[in-house]
Amino acid sequence: LLVAVTMSSYANSKEKIEVDGDVDVELESLLPDHAGGSAGGFPRRYILVAFLFCGLFIVYGLRICISVAAAPSAHAHTDSTTGGTSTNFQPESMYDEFGWSTTEQGIVLGAFFNGYITSQIVGGILSRRYGGKVVLAAAVLLASFFTGLTPVVAFNLPLLVACRVMTGVVEGVSFPAIVTLLGHWSTPEERSTFMGIVFGGAAAGNVVTLPLSALLLHSFGWRWIFFVYAIAGLVWTLLFCLFTASTPAAHSSISPRERHLLHTCSPPQKETRAAIPWLRILRCKGAWACFVGHTCFNWGFYTLLTQLPSYLSLALQFDLEHAGFVSSLPYLAMLLFSVSGGVAADAVMARGWLSRTRVRKVWMVCAMMLPALLLVCCGYAETWAVAVMVMTLSVGLSGLNTAGANANYLDLAPTLGGVVFCIGNTFATIPGMVSPVLSGMIVDAYGCDDEHVQACKQAYQAVFWVVLGVCAFGSTVYGLFATAEAVLREEEEEPQ
Repeated sequence: LLVAVTMSSYANSKEKIEVDGDVDVELESLLPDHAGGSAGGFPRRYILVAFLFCGLFIVYGLRICISVAAAPSAHAHTDSTTGGTSTNFQPESMYDEFGWSTTEQGIVLGAFFNGYITSQIVGGILSRRYGGKVVLAAAVLLASFFTGLTPVVAFNLPLLVACRVMTGVVEGVSFPAIVTLLGHWSTPEERSTFMGIVFGGAAAGNVVTLPLSALLLHSFGWRWIFFVYAIAGLVWTLLFCLFTASTPAAHSSISPRERHLLHTCSPPQKETRAAIPWLRILRCKGAWACFVGHTCFNWGFYTLLTQLPSYLSLALQFDLEHAGFVSSLPYLAMLLFSVSGGVAADAVMARGWLSRTRVRKVWMVCAMMLPALLLVCCGYAETWAVAVMVMTLSVGLSGLNTAGANANYLDLAPTLGGVVFCIGNTFATIPGMVSPVLSGMIVDAYGCDDEHVQACKQAYQAVFWVVLGVCAFGSTVYGLFATAEAVLREEEEEPQ
């Protein structure tokens, strides 16, 4: 379905390129020849996009499956109507089996991010030197190994924490590798759509992983949550290595037409690579617009994901125990907006309605300001049904960022996109550590607890207003300084 969406978005386009200086070939000719089959067969870049979608799906599954395995389960509870004890038995989780405290549980769940932030820049450097395919395959392979190792070392808390830290370290290189691959395998006309589809894999991973992990927990026990995702990661790695390549030049079965098209957009890698222009990157206003926009976007996104469950429970008295379907709705909406937003962005540019720079600005500002405004409105909702509806739309609209700053990294530097992205993603990981702490301080300052519902409402309203302020700042900076021009080329002429 995702590949069909991609293909259909270009079915009517007649972008012409020049082959060998004297032959015009339409972009349509790169699509499969249904009459008798083209020499190149199905476009290899579409196959890569499908693999990257599935890869990011698995990467997020390996990341968050522990949130179900480590959650406390109620073995029995008091029946409020009879005063007796219910026999509704729940299988043991890691939390119950090892007798963790809430603090120990928090250490285990947070260990991943302590490793994740350390390897972003390393991932960009390695992807540029050895190719995105090698780095991404190694990342998923090692993450699958450490995930499969988790049940073996879970009895020892320090070993478990170390295992989760290492999972974060190896997964930290995955996003730079993905962006590097897309830089070589996408044309400017397809970039937004490809980014929307691939990054939609993260949303799909969230949609499926939580209920699937719960099913595995109830059916086979918490250990099988890790085993199943580890096996899935190993299978994906094998297939990914067999059917993809880091660059079009390295692919054994790509058609000459498709290889030429991609080389005109992203020149093939040279044997000797120039040094990474770190100073030019750090002096580039367009790059800093992406860094600031990406970081401010993540502040709002992480606040929304971490604080809304507590807000619904404390301020609106919503029972989260049986809210499995409700919890998946925001991610379904995000997947929809991520894919459709990317297709729409490319369509707008193809028809000449907006320039590429304006599309990036409009999509990114909408991805920040609309969810932030809806989050503020959510703080004043009187019923959980309204809050959930607003929350779903807020998370969904945030999916537009894939055609905003995420795609903008590749506009600035198609061959250096992974390096530029890894810098931005390092900054953008900081809100995931700071925002929950600041939000908790605000909530505690208002005296929020189960007995003071009104205080909780006021506390979370303040938290959501902070999000709006941060996103407004990010939107202003991005709107003023962002550009889609390729201002960071790998090689520049020497100044005269």
